[in-house]
Parts: sequence; C-alpha cells; structure tokens
Amino acid sequence: MDGYLDFRRSITSVRLMVDYGIEHGVAIGELLEGSQISPALLMNPNTEITASQELQVIWNLVDTFEDVEPVARDIGQRYHCSAYGLWGYGLMCSATAGDALRLALRFLPLTYAYTVISYHEENGLGILDFGEPQLDCRLKQFVVARDMAAAIVLMQELVGESFEVTEASHNTFAFSREQLSRKLPQANPVTAELCEQQCRALMEQRRSSAGAQAIVVHYLQNSGARMPTLTAAARHLHMSERTLKRHLQAEGISFRQLLERVRKDRAERLLNQGALSISEIADRLGFSDASTFSQAFKRWTGTAPSYWAGK
Repeated sequence: MDGYLDFRRSITSVRLMVDYGIEHGVAIGELLEGSQISPALLMNPNTEITASQELQVIWNLVDTFEDVEPVARDIGQRYHCSAYGLWGYGLMCSATAGDALRLALRFLPLTYAYTVISYHEENGLGILDFGEPQLDCRLKQFVVARDMAAAIVLMQELVGESFEVTEASHNTFAFSREQLSRKLPQANPVTAELCEQQCRALMEQRRSSAGAQAIVVHYLQNSGARMPTLTAAARHLHMSERTLKRHLQAEGISFRQLLERVRKDRAERLLNQGALSISEIADRLGFSDASTFSQAFKRWTGTAPSYWAGK
C-alpha cells in the first residue's frame, strides 16, 4: 500500500477533521503532529497532500477519542458535495441520481475514501459495499464509518432528504433502487460532461504521479471479500483492460503478478488469524478448491497452508 499512500489529494478532508477536533477541544498542533502539515498549509485551498499525511491526522484524531465510530460518523456527515471539488460538482450536475452514482464510482480515486467502494443490485435494492483497507484496527474503524456516513450524506443531497437506507451492516448499506431514477434539480448536461472530462484528466495526472501499480495494489488489497479480475480493476480505474496492461508493463509488472502478491499476503494473514478453514480461505481468494489453493500457496512460500494454520 506504500505507493498508494503517495497518491495526492486536496487538503479539504483534513480541514474538516481538524475543524471537528478543535470544536471538541483538541489543539491544532496536536491534530497536525507528525503530518508535516502546517496551519498555513491547512488554510491554503490549493494545498495538496498525500494519503499518508491525511492518515497521520486521522491517527492523531482517533488517539484523542475513546469511541472511534461515533466520531467518524459525525465527521462523515460534513462531507457534502461541495467538499469534493470537480467530482462533487459533476455529481450535482448529473441528470439523475443513478447517473451521479455511476460517475462517482468511475472516479473514486479523486475522493477522500480509503475504502474501495463497489455497487451491485439485488432484489430491487441498490447495495454499496465498503471494502476494508489494510490499516490498524482503529484507523480501519474510522475510515469505514466515515466513508459510509459521507456516502449517505451525498445520496441525501442528490436524492433528497427522503433518501432512506433500508438495510445496513458494518461495511454495507442498501436502499431502494427506485431512488436512483430521481431527476436532479441542478442537472446540466454540458457542465456534467465538462466535469467528467476534467475528472478524467485529473485521474490521469494523479495516476501518472502515483503509478498504476500502486493504485492497482491498493484496489486489490481493499476490494472486499473476493479478489477482483483484471476486468473489474480496469473498470475501477476507468480504462480499458489493454490500457491497464500497458501501464503495468511500462512499470515492469503484470496484473497477474500483483494479484499473486496480494493473494499471498492475504492468505498468510487469514491463516494466521485461524478464523477460517483452508477451504474457506481458498474460496475467499477466488480459487476453485482447497487443493488448487494449497498448490499455489506452496509455490509462493515453500510450505503447505496447513503448516501456517498450525503455527
């Protein structure tokens, strides 16, 4: 995930969190400690920071409060469309809430989310899933709760206050799919197209800076229960499979190699945790059966998964 942590983002998210901390009696110096963000940079709207700098501020914040999730939800409610710049403006100018959601998912790397957000439909419901990042437990709790709360705020701004979550778990929420057909009051097709073009250019600029490999690894690490395919990864990055392959080849690696690396790391972690059987881990990692997984694991590590499970 190291390369992804160099992926640059606006200072706005940090401003929202620092404002919250100050309102609750935390000194600004304490909130910014170790982030290399000065109060002057914090006040400059043109400041860009890395994801790792923002994570340091999050760590300072969660270290101050005993109960992480309520704080994260409170902060997430401050992430209105206006906090996201071009990305947020593009959502507001979309024709329908469904169009806005599709645009949002195409350009997720332009947001402040640390989770990998995916969408699917089932039994008349739209379901958003927030893949948990590989972070310290309290940081993970914070970013999942914050990202979910922020997504609900955006949906309420787009659909209206009548937007209703029908089901929710610790990292998913569902709503009636019919709500996505609502026409948006500020819809403007010309402006929406302009925003999309500029979002695409900004995505390419940031992708070039961070590298395709770092962004793909982040996506694979945080994509939820099942490992995604090249097709899904290319769709997430808003490019064709051929283009993604070309970007990775230019960096001297393939999607398959990255997938194997992430699978190995996840397999070791799941085996060490001991909560799942080898067959369940094989299924979780996308293998057809336990035998195929065992062969792959032995190729990666030189030992059988049963050895790791018994450690």
